[in-house]
Amino acid sequence: MKLQPLILLGILALPASAHDLWIERNGDLHTLTYGHERSEHEGEKKLEYKPDSVKQALCMATDGQEIKTEKALTYPATLKGNCSASWFMISSGYWSKTPYGTKNLPKTEAGTVIDSWLSIEGIKRIDQWGVGLSRSLTQEMELVPQENPLLLKTGDKLHLRAFYQGKPVAGATVAYFGKPRGITDKEGYVNIRLQKAGFQLIQASIELPLNDGKADKAVHASSLQFEIK
Repeated sequence: MKLQPLILLGILALPASAHDLWIERNGDLHTLTYGHERSEHEGEKKLEYKPDSVKQALCMATDGQEIKTEKALTYPATLKGNCSASWFMISSGYWSKTPYGTKNLPKTEAGTVIDSWLSIEGIKRIDQWGVGLSRSLTQEMELVPQENPLLLKTGDKLHLRAFYQGKPVAGATVAYFGKPRGITDKEGYVNIRLQKAGFQLIQASIELPLNDGKADKAVHASSLQFEIK
C-alpha cells in the first residue's frame, strides 16, 4: 500500500505541538496518558483529553488474541488485566487550519480554511513477547516489531513493519522520539537503531484523502512503546 507519509506527532492538539501519547502501567492497570513528560519538548507533563475521544482499548495475549478485561473509555482511559500488549486508539476529531489559527472544528464550521484533517492516533505498549505480536493486531495504522524488542539493548537495530488495515505501508517516515530515522520500503519494513536505554517511543503517520465534506484528509498516526535494559 503506497500512502503519502506524514510525520505528525501529538495530533490531539496541533501538528507541531510535539505532545505524545503513552501508556503507563501499574501492576495490571494500564492507563492512557498524554502530554510532554516523555518528549524532549517543554510543556505540561500531562494533559487531559476528552473522554469521548477514546475509541478503542484492547488487551492482547502473546499469541495476538484479545484478552477480555475491564476497560474504561473515559478520562483517564484504562485497561485492567495482565496484558502482554495493550492498545488504545483515540481521535480528537476534525481540525482546520485558518489564517487566525488552528481550530478543533470541521472545515464546514471554521470559516476560511487553509487545510483540514481528521485525526486518529493509536498507541501500543509491549510488556511480554510472543510470535503473535509480530503481526498487526488492529485495522488501524500500526508499527509491528519483527522480533522481540524487549531483548534488545542500546545500539541495536529494531526491525519494524508498518501496517494499515492489515496491509503493509510503503514510504512512511518513522521517527524515534520525534526525530525521523527511516522510511518503510515497498513491503513496509524499516530498521530503527535504539539510542538510549529504558523507555522507547517510535512513531509514524500517514495521510489519506477524506471525502466526507468535513476535512480534506484523515491523518492516521501510530506509536510503539516498550522498555529495554
